[in-house]
Amino acid sequence: MAMANEIAILFDASKCSGCKGCQVNCKQWNQLPAPLDYSKTPFSGSLENPIQNDGDTWLRIRIADVEPSPGTVGIAMGRDACKHCAEAPCVSICPSGACHKEDNGSTVIDAGKCIGCKYCVAACPFKVPHSGRDGKSKKCWLCQDRLQNDRAPACVSTCPTGALQFGSRDEMVTAAKERAAAIKDRFPSAVVYGIDEMGGLGVISVLPHGAEAHGEPKDPQVPLLTKVERYIPPIMGIGALGMLGVTLASFMGGRGSSYDADQYRFDPKTGVSYDNDKPMDPDAPVERAASDKKKAASGKGEK
Repeated sequence: MAMANEIAILFDASKCSGCKGCQVNCKQWNQLPAPLDYSKTPFSGSLENPIQNDGDTWLRIRIADVEPSPGTVGIAMGRDACKHCAEAPCVSICPSGACHKEDNGSTVIDAGKCIGCKYCVAACPFKVPHSGRDGKSKKCWLCQDRLQNDRAPACVSTCPTGALQFGSRDEMVTAAKERAAAIKDRFPSAVVYGIDEMGGLGVISVLPHGAEAHGEPKDPQVPLLTKVERYIPPIMGIGALGMLGVTLASFMGGRGSSYDADQYRFDPKTGVSYDNDKPMDPDAPVERAASDKKKAASGKGEK
């Protein structure tokens, strides 16, 4: 669950104008390149550009047409970026420790530790992390360098309409609830998103047309495969211990043998082998088992 000392961004979709200033400032501050070839961002019939995030785009504004009531048209703005989940599946599934939680509650990927396995990409219910050009996972890191200097994240600092705010999580939750109540008459479907989802998100959203209209899953869940993968290492460990036990048992007593380990011994001084202290004659004929004697006798009869 989210802790009281954590920070959060408040996104108020009812105030968002879709100017995309946050997108631009995110790229500028984090030095993320944008394609200059228009064919890389083809027209999609939407005001969104680009149409999805990637390793060089960590934030984009979603724009969708909605019909709040019969015969009316509205626009639902959405914010596609890391939600900084309290119960982040990317953190729990990461095998190298690259995905981790900071003390302020934000979720960060350490590029130096990332091995490019893409487990976090598969685990995220919001489809946030993407593989970068170097094969390592990339996403919003909540501008930790700015936070360390008492500055708000780059996206928040550039918003001209006040749709983005930043502060303690408790303050952002309170502000979101007050805003949702204030616009309820105009937007009956208005909800506050992020209070409890995934243990509590680090991005609290006021969504006038309901979660799904703004592109958010109503009840985000960790993918089933990710849940299974969490138990694979312990299961493999149990299997390895079982194999080790069988190997040790075979080594100590001889798997399937009917004698103990001290039955036979060899004296290197005399060159004589002993069976229960009885000298064994190396030149003595090998005693065949009864079944072998039978086979030998039947073979002679056939000839």
